[in-house]
Amino acid sequence: MLRIVVTGGAGIAGQAVCSLLAEQGMAAVAADVAPPRQASPSGVTFVRCDTRTPGDVRQVTKGADGVIHLAAWHCAHNPPVSDDTIYAVNVDGTYNVLSACRENGAPPVVFASSMAYGWGSVYSATKVIGEELWRSYHEMTGASVASLRYHDFVPKPYLDFGMKLLRNGVDVRDVASASVAAMNAAVARRFGRFMTIVHTAHGMPLEVVRDFRANGPAWCEEKVPGATALLQKYGLDRDLPGGVEQHDLSEAGRLMDWRPEIGFVEFLQDLKARDARGEDVRSLHAPGRLPAE
Repeated sequence: MLRIVVTGGAGIAGQAVCSLLAEQGMAAVAADVAPPRQASPSGVTFVRCDTRTPGDVRQVTKGADGVIHLAAWHCAHNPPVSDDTIYAVNVDGTYNVLSACRENGAPPVVFASSMAYGWGSVYSATKVIGEELWRSYHEMTGASVASLRYHDFVPKPYLDFGMKLLRNGVDVRDVASASVAAMNAAVARRFGRFMTIVHTAHGMPLEVVRDFRANGPAWCEEKVPGATALLQKYGLDRDLPGGVEQHDLSEAGRLMDWRPEIGFVEFLQDLKARDARGEDVRSLHAPGRLPAE
């Protein structure tokens, strides 16, 4: 049985990743500074670990068959934290994980990068540095490394979350499935070093992508009959984006056997079902995913 360490395992993405690892028959170790609020499912073990403490990371990575490094602070945390804290967790913590992995047999690694990658903030810069650190790990050890640039999966009110799917939001189930698919591919050495964007795939034709405000409602109606009435009923038609960002995920499909499953159509289908049941969807909250039935 593969033993996969998930740093940040008590977070939103971490819990989803650990649960999916366990579902696939792997032993998931949720390494975090505090345990998750909800009880972990069978097959998931919590180990206290602060990635800023080298000894913690060395201990938890002993005997690991793979590491999914999710532990990070980001700008959207509420309350916000200082740039110093963001840098310490995201850069120093990442180096400590890298160093521990080198000492403990150089297992394959999946790194949680971000679509914020760049030089526009301390947070975005830490993702540039993080990807380069894992590039050096691959060069030094030959281990397989995947960097996944996640889009926004921060918790939001249900309707806001649905609209965010049109503006680069991603469901945490897709974050989890991409992370686990990347780990499976890395263990199988299907790549040396690989980066992909973790993004929704709406399957829209080009004219809808380019002008969703004008062409999107008819496309939605074709996919989900009654969608235009739902958009109007909940005032969502007033907040449609002009265009929708899309990315080519074919390489992720080829190397990782992965594609996203939750997009705007799935949100509309879910909304239609809840509306038919008379649910007060305005009071619902989506913690990075459509609420479970």
